[in-house]
Amino acid sequence: MKKHESDKEQIWQLGQEYGIEPFYHDGLGVERGVAVPHLRQVLLSMGVKASTQKVIRNSLSHAASRIWTRVIDSVVVRYLSDSVFMLPLSLPLGESSLDEVSLTIQLTDENGASRQFCLSGSSGEVFSRKTIHGLQYVQMRFPLTEKLALGYFSLSVRVKVHPERTVEGEALLIVAPRKCYLPSTPKRAWGISLQLYGLRSRKNWGIGDFRDLGHVMKVAGTRWGVATIGVNPLHIPASGLTSPYSPSSRLFWSPMYLNLEGVDEWRTSAGLRRKAKSTKFQHRLQQLRESPRVDYEAVGKLKWTVLEELFRVFRRDHLRHNNPTTRGRAFEGFVSRLNPNLTNFCTFQVLTEHLGTAVWREWPTAYQHPRSHAVAGFQQSNAIRIQFYQYVQWLCELQLQDLDHVARKHSLSLRLYHDLPVGIHPDGADAWVFQDQLASDITVGAPPDSFNLNGQSWGLAVPNPVQLREDGYRFLRETLQQNMRHGGVLRIDHALGLFRMFWVPQGGTGKDGVYVRTYVDEILAVLALESVRRKVMVVGEDLGAVTSAIRQKLDEAGLLSYRLLLFEREAGGAMTPPHAFPEQALVAATTHDLPTLSGYWDGRDMLIKQEGGLYPRKEDFDQDRRLRAEDRQRIWEALHRENLTSARSVPASLSGEMIQAIYRYLARTPSRLLIVQLEDLLGELDTPNLPGAPDSVYPSWRVRIGRELTAWLKDPAILRFAQAMQGERRKGGRTHQTRRSSVS
Repeated sequence: MKKHESDKEQIWQLGQEYGIEPFYHDGLGVERGVAVPHLRQVLLSMGVKASTQKVIRNSLSHAASRIWTRVIDSVVVRYLSDSVFMLPLSLPLGESSLDEVSLTIQLTDENGASRQFCLSGSSGEVFSRKTIHGLQYVQMRFPLTEKLALGYFSLSVRVKVHPERTVEGEALLIVAPRKCYLPSTPKRAWGISLQLYGLRSRKNWGIGDFRDLGHVMKVAGTRWGVATIGVNPLHIPASGLTSPYSPSSRLFWSPMYLNLEGVDEWRTSAGLRRKAKSTKFQHRLQQLRESPRVDYEAVGKLKWTVLEELFRVFRRDHLRHNNPTTRGRAFEGFVSRLNPNLTNFCTFQVLTEHLGTAVWREWPTAYQHPRSHAVAGFQQSNAIRIQFYQYVQWLCELQLQDLDHVARKHSLSLRLYHDLPVGIHPDGADAWVFQDQLASDITVGAPPDSFNLNGQSWGLAVPNPVQLREDGYRFLRETLQQNMRHGGVLRIDHALGLFRMFWVPQGGTGKDGVYVRTYVDEILAVLALESVRRKVMVVGEDLGAVTSAIRQKLDEAGLLSYRLLLFEREAGGAMTPPHAFPEQALVAATTHDLPTLSGYWDGRDMLIKQEGGLYPRKEDFDQDRRLRAEDRQRIWEALHRENLTSARSVPASLSGEMIQAIYRYLARTPSRLLIVQLEDLLGELDTPNLPGAPDSVYPSWRVRIGRELTAWLKDPAILRFAQAMQGERRKGGRTHQTRRSSVS
């Protein structure tokens, strides 16, 4: 083997030690090898030294020996169903015999309660041996029969190898169920998904808010038989962005959705209410309500002004003279429960105001880390402003709690269905606070495919799997806990990311990216534990390049698959019949990233892309138009086979009856959850998001529903639609067999 090839093999081997895949197949079926410069850059971003061949050899030696020289791995998973658990340890046995070895193991639960027990070396079983630097190491498994409840335990091990040598190790022990939570009932539910910002009502301030959402929940639960209402991610977007999938933080909420007139301080401030009734204020509200698109900047300016006044009233009435009222103490309890994350998040907000930018890497060096002395001093001198942002988050928490009560009271058995974005923005609060858990100078992306020949870079920060693990998955645990707090269903965007992420080096394209594997069993254990603890059903968005093996693993872990009518096809291209859909799945016709049914049928998305110059060639537009016509034909044929349409030919546009027929088709599947997109329910043409289209071409994430809220909530046609969904869902999915009828 030539030296160059040997050097290349070594850095590839080092990459594999850290989960980097040296080869992958892109969306075009092309096998791509990882270029050495990109591999070196990815290793460096993980904190692995790889600058020269000598350094690579040293790093490789360290990586190969660390599983032996470390007494216990940093994370250990035990499944609740295991009657006996074999604890893996690595011991520097040397010349000692196992009879001389004694172990002391201490387990400490989340409440600080500890238990201790002792084992002899001879009680374990040796499964591997290796000599490193002249010292013999043995890898062993020791039986632990202690019954443990679900949860996280600090596990410390003290091993006396011989009278003069003792070694110690610590780990996070995760005692987890094997599956995420799946409710016993309902088996075949249905729900509605909506983009909250897009709701148009006579009472909101130009953007859909929590009051609007509560109104929808009450009607949908009591009159329509809906089990859940799905919402877009409610997190605060990164500075200057509108996409809910580019959050500054996944731990905290956007105050844009607050119903300010529902805040206690609004009701107790006569001056503020008088101001709101003024002609000038009401005129501004009317302008925002009538705006064809959501004007985030104008809405934000109005809401922040009122929030600051509400905070002044709150401090005056509830935190005066260090003698808080009951409401004041509730606020202080909230702050205490969510600290230090809450104070760090709010500090980021105030620093952004103070320094004029959210790009924290451009801040003075002293402020670039949340635990610096300069930041501590800033927090002291800006305590009241930080407290303002804490108050704003508390209001979000209170109103989300109220919505959870609404769900329980009005028969939404699955409550709210939340959406967890795949990542965080690198210029956001979470990236600043948890920067030690992230890979530096890397973004999440996707490899080349037929839609993006250069691949994609999504501009989102990438978790470093090694550091996440060393920190006991604290960032992941806290993110899941916060997002499961006020709902019964959680969708994991880009579920492939639970297994591996596509890392794109800064300044590169998707062609330069590499796949990096996660410690998937540990991540799924955390997910299952949090899901079962909070009784939250989990949906894994498994669209795109997801293998059957990954789908099977998700299924075994109790996640619902995410199946779309537009993507589900049989071998010959026909639409998958209802009975062939999986039971453990969420089914829908389309999503926020795809055209609405009406827009899809009309080809509206293609026309917008053509007019905006987004097709490189006219041939590409013509091909899309031809494929769309074939899809319309296939959908119509599928509806005919189920006797769901009497139309003798493919209709030129979708009527309300045809939209209902399509959703009845999906309602006949055995899948656990059917989600109807609000835009389809109302026959809207415009999709919430047109991926790849700049603002000059399409107003993604600013599209508003055409009809006013109370009007469509009272619409008899929607009630009939809901009754049709209920009727199909009650029949039992697998009893529907494909009904053959002539199609002419």
